[in-house]
Amino acid sequence: MKVGLDTISFNPLNLDPMGFLDITVEYGLEGLQLLGTRTFIDKPAEYSDHFLSKLRAHNLYLELYGARINPKDSGKTVDDLVQDWIPLFPAAARMGATCLNTSFGLLKERTMTKPTFAEQYELATQVLQKLAPIAADYNVAVTVELHVDLTSSELARMIERVNSPWVGVNMDTANPLGMLEDPVEATEILAPYAKTTHYKDTVVISTDKGYTWLAGTALGTGQVDLRKVTEILYKHNPNINLNIEDGWGFIEIPAYDEKFLSTLDYDAAKMMKFMKHLRLGEKIMAAGIQPRPEDYKNYDAAEMMKTHMRHSVEYAKKLRDEIVAQAAAPA
Repeated sequence: MKVGLDTISFNPLNLDPMGFLDITVEYGLEGLQLLGTRTFIDKPAEYSDHFLSKLRAHNLYLELYGARINPKDSGKTVDDLVQDWIPLFPAAARMGATCLNTSFGLLKERTMTKPTFAEQYELATQVLQKLAPIAADYNVAVTVELHVDLTSSELARMIERVNSPWVGVNMDTANPLGMLEDPVEATEILAPYAKTTHYKDTVVISTDKGYTWLAGTALGTGQVDLRKVTEILYKHNPNINLNIEDGWGFIEIPAYDEKFLSTLDYDAAKMMKFMKHLRLGEKIMAAGIQPRPEDYKNYDAAEMMKTHMRHSVEYAKKLRDEIVAQAAAPA
């Protein structure tokens, strides 16, 4: 179990892959999940060679991002989307990447009418089914992130339908709270399929329209039970990478919108458990541990990410080491 960087954390710095690699080394991380696979296709071979040389010199793992699996309202067919992936697999294999990450969407797809959510879900599943043998040929897995789009059960069913060891889950540890789910419960559902992670904390607070989900907080300062989540992940996959993701921003979740709620199959017990999360989020905000969304404009996003990352790296490595030692201890 290695601790790495999801490079989205440092998007405010506008770095290229080499810049993100330098950041990974600077913070003492053990690998990275990098947004920018096409860079290694579009740039001269010398660029990729230089990147690989430094990656290997520091013994770092590499994960990359893939393309879209959901056509949404683009008019593209399943085969069109598969074609978008074709050049990414050899590029990823050449760079020694273990996976190409993707996602279904981001919240709004659930209430679209053309195509419907059910139609999008079916088409995305078909794309993954066609990608599975290609992934196997190149020894590069496709990972679908839990991305404030699907519930954990919906994503699990999608992966089960594809039924391939080369298509799995990127378990984002904070995103379940964006879909009214408890992160520990979501991890228990998805851990058997998880091949990598976005290792993230967050806070949720009530609003007039439902609630606000923060895109990220420093690890251990939000309301994700990262110890339990990490123990579950380690039990199912001791070699899973913990890619620290910290975002700057927030998403308004329309939890009072009947159209949105009608897409969720949750019972009263689950909804009341989520209410506890909202109460905890308010306590965290009241204690001044996290800035409120309306105060974000007073902060420098890039500098905040640097501060958060220093804390998060130390937190993640310490927790990882404790869990690994605990698992190795005699019964």
